[in-house]
Amino acid sequence: MKKLLFITATLLLPLINLAQTTIKGTVKDQNNTTPIPFASVSVTDENQKKIAATETDKTGHYALPLPASFTYGSLLVTCLGYTKYSQEIKAPSLPDILDIMLVQDHNQLKEVVVDTRKNAITIKGDKTIFDVDASGVGNGNNGLETIARVPGMRLDKDQNLVYRGSKDIQVMINGRKSLLSGDALREYIRSLKGSDLKSIEIIAQPSSRYEAAGTAGIINIALKKSSATGLSGSIYSSAYKGDYFKSRQGRRLFYNDSLWTFTANGSYYNGKSVNYRHIKQNINTEGTEKIIDQYNTWLPVTTLSSMNFAVERKLTKNQIISTEWQFYNEKSKETTKGYTNEYLNSTLQNTVDLSQFFKVPEKRVSGNVFYNFTSDSLTTKLDVQANFLQFSKKKNGVQLNDYADGAFMELAGENKTSYTIANLQADFRHKLSKKINFEVGAKYSYVKMDYYNRYTTNNTALLFIPDSLLVNDFKYDEKLLSGYAQASGEFGRWNLQAGMRTEYYNFTAVSQINSKVNKGNYVNLFPSFSFGYKQENNQYQFSYSKRIGRPNYLSLNPYYEYIDAYTLNIGNPALKPQYYDSFELSYIYKSKLNLSLYGYLYKDGFIQVIDYQRDQNYNITYDANATKGSRFGFSASTPFQPADWWSMQLSLDTYLTGEKSEIKNFSYSGTGFGYDLNFYQSADLKGNWKLTMNCFYNGRSTTPSGFSKATYDMSFTAKKSLMDKKLVVEGGCTNLLKRSLYNETTRINHVSTDWTNRWETRNFYVQLTYYFGSGKNKEVKATSLKEETKRM
Repeated sequence: MKKLLFITATLLLPLINLAQTTIKGTVKDQNNTTPIPFASVSVTDENQKKIAATETDKTGHYALPLPASFTYGSLLVTCLGYTKYSQEIKAPSLPDILDIMLVQDHNQLKEVVVDTRKNAITIKGDKTIFDVDASGVGNGNNGLETIARVPGMRLDKDQNLVYRGSKDIQVMINGRKSLLSGDALREYIRSLKGSDLKSIEIIAQPSSRYEAAGTAGIINIALKKSSATGLSGSIYSSAYKGDYFKSRQGRRLFYNDSLWTFTANGSYYNGKSVNYRHIKQNINTEGTEKIIDQYNTWLPVTTLSSMNFAVERKLTKNQIISTEWQFYNEKSKETTKGYTNEYLNSTLQNTVDLSQFFKVPEKRVSGNVFYNFTSDSLTTKLDVQANFLQFSKKKNGVQLNDYADGAFMELAGENKTSYTIANLQADFRHKLSKKINFEVGAKYSYVKMDYYNRYTTNNTALLFIPDSLLVNDFKYDEKLLSGYAQASGEFGRWNLQAGMRTEYYNFTAVSQINSKVNKGNYVNLFPSFSFGYKQENNQYQFSYSKRIGRPNYLSLNPYYEYIDAYTLNIGNPALKPQYYDSFELSYIYKSKLNLSLYGYLYKDGFIQVIDYQRDQNYNITYDANATKGSRFGFSASTPFQPADWWSMQLSLDTYLTGEKSEIKNFSYSGTGFGYDLNFYQSADLKGNWKLTMNCFYNGRSTTPSGFSKATYDMSFTAKKSLMDKKLVVEGGCTNLLKRSLYNETTRINHVSTDWTNRWETRNFYVQLTYYFGSGKNKEVKATSLKEETKRM
């Protein structure tokens, strides 16, 4: 029987081969040899009748089976942006492997660019959507460089994202809030390719769907989805040299198949930095002038490591469940050296030398569980998620004050802070009709903070505070329950959106050492609405939302923090939330010129008070509520392209402020004005070289209580792609002129305080990044605790 089967199979094998022949191969770009996905591959007979057809996959591969009756025909390959490829083929000499190179059709490409750029920027509901592919800014850039090209966005001296002068903008990934912040967030975005980004959404006036806190807005980074399976990722290593050397390494791994998604990210940083602080205070009273002139140099040596991993499982075609966990560990050794000179009518009265040595370890663990259901018709969606965070930070060390008369004070300090934060939220969305959408949601969050501070000293007579306040034990508990409902619709050229968010807030703050208890609760309503209009090349949008700013947890603690021989910082249990009425009017012309008029009115706005105590000769600083204020701004941004290889973008932001304070020893009423200019340009050169330059100028600005001096600087980058763009070598210099600094002067009640902070701004750097695998990814639901953690 076995012999019979073998003979039968041997006789049938030639017939099977004769029944069908398959031609396989790869379609690539002739110029850079990169694979071309979704190219059409077909064979026609001599009468131009199609015999067989297929298309290339995402890696440029194709497999085209031909019928047994095939004898002669033409193989055709077509793809948008390339000239048609044609080759005669005939049996029996058909090739098993046929690789094809396509030539770009430049005339067709120019038409495509003109057509797609009409939709580079669109307004929809409360969002301004920046299409990365249509704008053409993703190729050759990393994620950070791509986002910096969005109107109103720029990078500060540390390469952090800034929107209209504010660093407090909330960052979301695929519509989901990320717990990452600071260095970890920046390096994650930098690890992305610009071509991985589908769109960037600016939500300057968040609707009722989002948290009611903050006025800086939200940026949502929408990543492209990929059906490609397998492992991909990137590895990078960078070195920086400013005043001191520092280095950073990281890796990013991604795996995807039809059911599972796994991601893992990690980074490590080791380096030394420096901050130069100069505070000069002039006190004029009763015909005398006293000057307190302080110089401090802060030298932190920091090592930090972060890691996160996530798993997502597709339960059915309608349901997914995922979990993500993040681990962060930072160790810092901080040394401060400085001195203070005290003058009376230009005569030196006293000198105090300052020395500080502190160790500051910090740990953070966070995680979440996320569930999503989407109906077959895509008209109904349900998201449910639970989030958790455990944070701890310690500060141990000593401070030494040496006085000109030989006296000295040693102050040893121990500081412990821990947070436990958890929340649960659900969002339900349903499409009522083709034009109208409706959504509702609810959230419950809980925050618990424990703060413990203890000082010991050898000389209590040189302290501002009594011995009884050298120890502080503070506990804070907060519960927040919120819910919202919102509807939106599109009617011809118009789109409308309106909603309402309700919040119930309850907190208890207990200072156990002095037996002080501060409690409060309130219910707030936060309405929002927006409407937009589109007409050919013109887009208009107006939006409004009521917002809230809550005090930091520790600000409510009636604690004392000894800063130096002339400065004492205290908490303020009477601090209240601040409320805003925020609006924006935007106009976009031809997806290029972007104009916005924005602003907000507020009451009980937060200010930092510097209260000079004349009798004791030192300053008390604390946060307080101003009576009321306003800020109105105008921003403009436009790109232009002098040549195909050369692109530029110019941005302007100008603002007018007004504020009134009736705080004792810190009262004022006035207005202020300021403006910022940002100029970016890039050049794509032959040989996969890319050069960029970014310049900014922050003009001299006035505030209701003082002014800030003008600052400016420029940064340069050169980038080279190798190994079929798998390896990117990058180098450059940030803040070449070393003019990026913080400077502000306040003048209140015959007391003028000039405060300057200059970080280690100029940094020369080099970075190597290697990308492997498909380079595509699908993000797992990120932990959502941004609103709770930003007040830590």
